[in-house]
Amino acid sequence: MADSSSHLNWLIIRDHNAFLLKRRNIRKPFSTEPNNLTNLSSYRYSGLVHKKSLGIVPADKGISVVYKRPKYQTKPAKATVKVTLKHKPRRALKKLKNIINGNRYRRDLRQAALRRASAL
Repeated sequence: MADSSSHLNWLIIRDHNAFLLKRRNIRKPFSTEPNNLTNLSSYRYSGLVHKKSLGIVPADKGISVVYKRPKYQTKPAKATVKVTLKHKPRRALKKLKNIINGNRYRRDLRQAALRRASAL
């Protein structure tokens, strides 16, 4: 999927992929895909279709920030980088904000990432 646009990829996988959780009486299905910060199935938060995606998972002590590097888009083993933040909560949130801003990552995901990190 490296050569096609992220919009086209989303149109192909939005209704049919292995990470969807469809339930009755829920308008918007949930998603269990990696690097999806809100667990909603939407183009904005999808970790599969974007060149740059950001995920936050719990670690033994602290949180782990997982992000994709667009340079290695065709090499999945090299594309993901995992950074573990073992600081106190306020310091970890500051470091996370610096990672997002310093790497010129997706600014639209900053608030969702901070919310997810503070919940963990």
